[in-house]
Amino acid sequence: MQDVTHHTDPDLLLAIRAADDRSEPAFREVYRRYARRLFLYAAKVTGSQQSARDIVQDVFLKFLQKVREGEVVDSTAAYLMTINRNLCLNHKRDSRLEYMEPDVLPEIPVESDHDAEEIRRHLGLALNALPEQYREPLMMQVYGGLSYAEICEATGESLPTIRHRISRAKQRLRDILIPLFAQ
Repeated sequence: MQDVTHHTDPDLLLAIRAADDRSEPAFREVYRRYARRLFLYAAKVTGSQQSARDIVQDVFLKFLQKVREGEVVDSTAAYLMTINRNLCLNHKRDSRLEYMEPDVLPEIPVESDHDAEEIRRHLGLALNALPEQYREPLMMQVYGGLSYAEICEATGESLPTIRHRISRAKQRLRDILIPLFAQ
């Protein structure tokens, strides 16, 4: 198993489970496919690139351990995101920061110059203004690259619930960000 880039996820999982000379290249390929998505999601949730790096490393260690123990994995992306999400939630809980949902969405100042850094800053503020139930599935979709079905698997929520929450999140982001571009 020299070139594993064209192997399917189930084939890679079988190679990892075998714990032989095929295992390391297969594991590296799974890492290559999913590490960036997991990092982007963890960085958004934790607000720290260093914490996100640590979490992603832990995700892959847990993943390797579970696969070698014979854990059945239907969707590698959803399985990894489930571990990632749980570790991110644990990190938030353990950091003992107080997260409060705003009663009213914050006003974002409107500026005429729309440089990329300002837009990113405003988008970050708008994302943070979303209730957690809307923010989390949207971030899994946008930063984690997960499909609706994979988000359902990762969160344990139904497909209609996830579709509704992502739709509401996008609508609220539009409502917050439209004034920036209405000039």
